[in-house]
Amino acid sequence: MFRLAISLLFPVAATAEKWAVIAAGSSGFWNYRHQADSCHAYQLMLKSGVPAENIILMMQDDVADASENPFKGQLYNKPGNDSPDVYKGCKVDYAGDKVTAQLFMDVLTGNAQRAKGKVLKSTEKDTVFVNFVDHGGVGLVAFPNGPVLHVKDLSKTLKTMQSQKMFKQLVFYMEACESGSMFPDLTQDGKILAVTASNAQESSWGTYCGDEAVVKGKSIGSCLGDLFSVNWMQDDDLGKYSSETFKSQISKITKLTNKSHVCSFGDKSFENEVIGDVEAALGVTVEQTPVGSVDVRDLYVQQAFWTWSNAADADKESAWKKFVQVMKSREADDAIFQSITSTACSDVNKIDCQQKLLGDQNELKEVECHYNLVHTFHKHCPASESHYSKGGWNGYNMKFSQVLANLCENQEMLGKAPEQLDELVRNSCLKTVTPELAVVV
Repeated sequence: MFRLAISLLFPVAATAEKWAVIAAGSSGFWNYRHQADSCHAYQLMLKSGVPAENIILMMQDDVADASENPFKGQLYNKPGNDSPDVYKGCKVDYAGDKVTAQLFMDVLTGNAQRAKGKVLKSTEKDTVFVNFVDHGGVGLVAFPNGPVLHVKDLSKTLKTMQSQKMFKQLVFYMEACESGSMFPDLTQDGKILAVTASNAQESSWGTYCGDEAVVKGKSIGSCLGDLFSVNWMQDDDLGKYSSETFKSQISKITKLTNKSHVCSFGDKSFENEVIGDVEAALGVTVEQTPVGSVDVRDLYVQQAFWTWSNAADADKESAWKKFVQVMKSREADDAIFQSITSTACSDVNKIDCQQKLLGDQNELKEVECHYNLVHTFHKHCPASESHYSKGGWNGYNMKFSQVLANLCENQEMLGKAPEQLDELVRNSCLKTVTPELAVVV
């Protein structure tokens, strides 16, 4: 879809350039889809006319050569016998431990000294496309190393880019749960348009999962893509919309992404412009929703169960132990937030206090309070090996970021200052037993 957006956003000008920053924020084979999405996006940027030297890609890059991958050194973003290898020619600029939220911000703001590699060098004449793919929660998205990226820091980064006049127009596609919570400060005239896979209160969805993740007759063993990302990229692959507006394109992707609510934020002043002639890449367009879609919050459990049910007899026992361990990790995450909310309500004379903290969806307004609680949780809560996390947050428990927002928004009811809430979260984390240390039976 961005290929189409490029035609729209750029008036023909010799001095204007196209730039793209693509980031996959996860690691591990069960997050295969994120790196496949990102490499597919990289291929589309090249086809859209973005020079390779102007594309910056960061991802853990641990999936293509993973022992579980039936096609070593290859990644596929859709099933079928003729599915293209999106990893071929996909040049990763930052991999492994380098991939952090801080690096992402440094690349976007052109801080080469700290990034120690390629960064955006765009100007006020240029168009910038940013694509982020990973797990998220209310007010945060994850990276495979270091702390999460909080909405406070993302907002500051985008404002810095504006003040440094680093773009004429910027398009930001974000694939993550609750990604609609990440762009509260965008304005109608800020020249930034953000499109998210979900609103601020729901999950995004993986797709081509389970029995649908079959390429060239082999089961991949992990979801191949994310529903929103697959929809906009396959739409771009098929692109035959020479007279359509950008608004119409977003509307089409919104319809296809039928498991969550695609949202757009910021400057929509160019939505009604005609995209212009676009060369068809693959012939006839067929509109259909990819099958085998799974709520991202349930994906690890679904994947572990699928692996067990499809394992050879010799592998059944180890696959079952993995499934049980994933369930234990999930239960441990639930218990942590039960403990946090129980402690917060222990001296509150309100019968439904804990229920409100666990179930309400308060809008995030106390950003500083939430920012501190999010980072405290990352630092002090145990990491879950079963969920490929290196800090307290993981793909499942990020849904509880809403609970931390509820704590911050209910300080008066709880009778607790932000510092007390921070101590409460830290203490609840420190007394938690790491689920991987539990004995599997």
